[in-house]
Amino acid sequence: MHNKELFDYICNGNIEKSLYNTCIFLIENNKIEVLEETLIFVCSYIGTFINLFNIIKFNDVIDSTLKIINNENININDYFILITKMCILCDIYIKHPTIKSGTIPVPQLRKKLDRVFSDDIKLNSSGVAKFNTIVPPIDSDVYPIALKIITSFIKLLRILETTCGDKKSEIYEISILFRDSFDYIIRKKYSIQTKFCLNDHDTIYFLWGFIHCLYNEPFILNYYKLFSHNNLSNNKTLKNQRVGLIYGCAVAVIYSYKKDISCSWNSNEILILNKMNEISLVLFKQVKKELNIQPEKKVIEVNKQETKMDGLSYIFEYIPKIGVNKHKDEQLEPLHEFEEEYRTISN
Repeated sequence: MHNKELFDYICNGNIEKSLYNTCIFLIENNKIEVLEETLIFVCSYIGTFINLFNIIKFNDVIDSTLKIINNENININDYFILITKMCILCDIYIKHPTIKSGTIPVPQLRKKLDRVFSDDIKLNSSGVAKFNTIVPPIDSDVYPIALKIITSFIKLLRILETTCGDKKSEIYEISILFRDSFDYIIRKKYSIQTKFCLNDHDTIYFLWGFIHCLYNEPFILNYYKLFSHNNLSNNKTLKNQRVGLIYGCAVAVIYSYKKDISCSWNSNEILILNKMNEISLVLFKQVKKELNIQPEKKVIEVNKQETKMDGLSYIFEYIPKIGVNKHKDEQLEPLHEFEEEYRTISN
């Protein structure tokens, strides 16, 4: 179960309300599992629109999410930094929207992928052995389909390998085709029996198995680790909520061949993250104090102003103000007073 309110705040790039709601979860740590599931769901959502140019940032988010949910201790700063990174990626999408996976009609998707799926190449015996964990029994009705998917992917990846690194538009197009191919296969709902997942024949496990057969880079394997977290029974609801992770992973696979095309956090984003690192504990204490004072929990009220800011601008306006004790004769430590101006954030 995820928290819809927090999920919506993050997906809207609303840093202020996302952090406030995260504080509530951390203070009431009996609901930490709901917070973790919400973070995984956000990762899945980002996976539906992440592109090759920002995939290195998403790889970082996936890695950070895994570390947080696998850590027995609660580190407030780690949660705040992760939430901020998620808001940044969602803010980028809001400002520069692209077509999300799972939204193109299947017939239109099939026409788009005509040049991907072909019978141009065949798998020899050693090739079949390499994919032994995902190739269904030879007498299976979907055996030819499984081989066609594998060989078509191999052909596309060979084209990628021979594409010059400076042809960014061509590499980007290949990443879209590869991701859309995953989308198409999943939505066709083939039932493919694999050794990779014996108790569920959903095509998504065939695709995860394909990735595991060819790649062992940690940043790629992290996607499946997050997808399968606390879901050994292959719960259908969780599986559907996390499907976006394999779309993001498909882009990460393309990145593994052409790493120079993606950009890490830029200087402005790093400045935001550094500032969050400085003030996270103060924010947490402030929310904790507010919750203790008020008989009922409620969302922070924001003052309306004529000038509205987006979710990223907000963090720049959270400025620590340091006041020094005014009594000159007293040798006291400076008093650190932090004031937050609540603003309406528009995305």
